[in-house]
Amino acid sequence: MKLVFSCIITLSLISCDKTLLGPEEDNSPLNNYDIFCKDVKEMYGPFCVKKLNWDSLTIEFRKDVEVQNSESALYDAIKSLMIHLNDNHVSLIPTNPDYPFFQSGIVGRMGTFTDFSLPVIEKNYLKEKVDFAQGLMYGKTEDNYGYLYLSHVAAGIKSFEKFLDEAFDFLKETDGIIIDLRNNSGGNDNEAVYIVGRFTREKHSAYKFRLKNGPGENDFTPFYTYYIEPQGKTQYLKKIVVLTHRFTISAAETLTMGFKRLERTITIGDTTSGAFSDMITRELPNGWVYSISIGDWRDYRGISYEGIGYPPDIVIQNDAADIEPGFDKVFDRAKNVLGK
Repeated sequence: MKLVFSCIITLSLISCDKTLLGPEEDNSPLNNYDIFCKDVKEMYGPFCVKKLNWDSLTIEFRKDVEVQNSESALYDAIKSLMIHLNDNHVSLIPTNPDYPFFQSGIVGRMGTFTDFSLPVIEKNYLKEKVDFAQGLMYGKTEDNYGYLYLSHVAAGIKSFEKFLDEAFDFLKETDGIIIDLRNNSGGNDNEAVYIVGRFTREKHSAYKFRLKNGPGENDFTPFYTYYIEPQGKTQYLKKIVVLTHRFTISAAETLTMGFKRLERTITIGDTTSGAFSDMITRELPNGWVYSISIGDWRDYRGISYEGIGYPPDIVIQNDAADIEPGFDKVFDRAKNVLGK
């Protein structure tokens, strides 16, 4: 996930935040609520593509805060508003331990996943594997397909260069490659376009974005376009299958969009998370920290998948009943597609 431009939504996000502090203000629950609502109205980028009446929602949930004048009412009201935003980059970290961390969006609703297990892949599908670094691995299947697993897009371009140099040398005689982006927490868009650039010898527009730069609903920077260009000393040019699911998040989603610009790529699995934008964190007078999205991300055609997720070409969903005995229907279908 991206915190202008790279951060992960966990309790550790404070270490890379861009908290913007204002002057000391009234610390009442109602004033904290009003500040939160005003900030979101002025800074939340995806309002331009989401059908939300923010003013109406803020009035609706303000009533309980006004009547009860309590932290509990404040927490419930902000949480309710965040649910309507339906955005994995929107979260709340209260200072009071009685009120837990809250994350909006599909990831917040699901909490965890049961449709993917890397140990199942390693034990039952790969004949060889190499752990390059934490969260980065490559290997081969019995039927001579390459496999790359990326749990993030945040190693740095130099690290990805070395990783892919080693992997491509190891996989140069394979008949196609499976790139597994399941349980990928995201990272940096520059690294995403670099990775895709290792799989092409042509230039493509990948996606574009703009950021909020003022309080008005139409106050945005001009769109900036990311391009995919050939990268590195070698490129892998055989057939590609990319695996995704609901925990393919943020820069992993833009990475998926980038791969789809290559005609030989097929995506298989479940729809991605739907959290493309960069985010910032803010602090309320009471010390509570929250994150909000401040951008508008589009594919090369201008289509937004914010809050929706990027759909795969072939939808296949594992469940715990598949994974527990050691099967992965998504991986099986990937091999089948590569064999055609």
